Amino acid sequence: MKWLNRITGRAGAEIPSIVAFHEIDTWLEKVSESLFRGMGTNTMALYEEMADKREELRQNVSELRDAEPKADMPAQITKIGLLSRDKMVKLLYSLCDKIVIPAQTDYRTVLDFHKMASHSIESVLAKISKNIYYVRSLFPDEAREVEANLNQLRDILDRLVAPMKGKESKIMDLSRVHALINAIREQMAEIESEREKIRVEEEERSAIEHEIELSERRLRTMEEEAEWKRLKEYEAELTAIEGELNTLRHDVNNLFTPLQKPLSLLKKQDRSGRVSLSPAVRKAITAILSSPVQALNEDIEDYLRSIRAVILEMDAIKERTRDRALKWIDHLLNSGTDMSGIRARYELLSSRAEELRRELSALEITNEKERLEHAITAAKGQLTRLDDLIAKRRRGIESQAKELAANEIMLQEELENITGKRIEVKFE
Repeated sequence: MKWLNRITGRAGAEIPSIVAFHEIDTWLEKVSESLFRGMGTNTMALYEEMADKREELRQNVSELRDAEPKADMPAQITKIGLLSRDKMVKLLYSLCDKIVIPAQTDYRTVLDFHKMASHSIESVLAKISKNIYYVRSLFPDEAREVEANLNQLRDILDRLVAPMKGKESKIMDLSRVHALINAIREQMAEIESEREKIRVEEEERSAIEHEIELSERRLRTMEEEAEWKRLKEYEAELTAIEGELNTLRHDVNNLFTPLQKPLSLLKKQDRSGRVSLSPAVRKAITAILSSPVQALNEDIEDYLRSIRAVILEMDAIKERTRDRALKWIDHLLNSGTDMSGIRARYELLSSRAEELRRELSALEITNEKERLEHAITAAKGQLTRLDDLIAKRRRGIESQAKELAANEIMLQEELENITGKRIEVKFE
């Protein structure tokens, strides 16, 4: 496509083949000047002409506003004409205010100004068209001057865009180029903004890592203090006791697991009134089902015998289930397991665990250790969130960069299409 070469006759010499992206606007001005030859100089002259004509219109509107109506007109025509004149004057003053002459002479500014001014003039003409007859009847000379001004403004606007007539496809090409340039600038700005955010977040990350290092260093220093030895001894004993307590709970749970189903059925039938349990047995069943270790008191064997007797008489339970439950209760009663001793051991260990916790909380070093450990955990959580956020931003930058690269290629292709020659854009 060599239309620009044909227009300028020497476009290769006038339009550089290499352009820095930050200078693309100036470069495009040269392209548009070559396409719309002489438009800049002519546009300035037309701008001045339009400004003069706008002021002339404003003066004529003032004369129309102050004019006296013809005396020989019927009263009804005079009334309508005066109202129409007031409306017309208001609209025309507003039109004069809207026609703001731009400072730029590039084709886009000219097109936008032409569109705005033409629309404003046509809008005013449409609004006064129904009543202009009455205004002409009362103020023929003033109305004629105003109408002439409006037509002259329209003529100037037509002359403004005359250099672009028949070149609509080229204007569309340039419009696509400007849209691409804006998109590239926005993408560059977004990528730079995200990179700056990553820089700030990485600084924050470094600061957090430094805080973690200081906290860990303080913990290592504390390990050399005398109180730390007591702390670790208490913690070791507490850990061992809690392990034994867990083992006891697990063992006791296993003792009563085979009875879970029949005891649940027994409790349900007690609620419905089909069987009647003593308060003590009812309490024992509830304890066995919810916290077996709490059921291991000195009366547990008597409770088990009472439960056995009730299960033996139950009709709602399957025979196989009943036999297994009775067999297991007999096993518990005859195995020689010291169930109340287990409970005593559990309570002794629990009491010692509470005592150790109190001893630990009384140590000043404990609070500092917990504070430091909490701070380290919280800081590591912050690091994880920052790492996720930074990774997300980097993925976004990578995606934006791909789109940017595609737009950069597209821009060069559009420029080559416009100029008819190889154009290299230097992106920074």
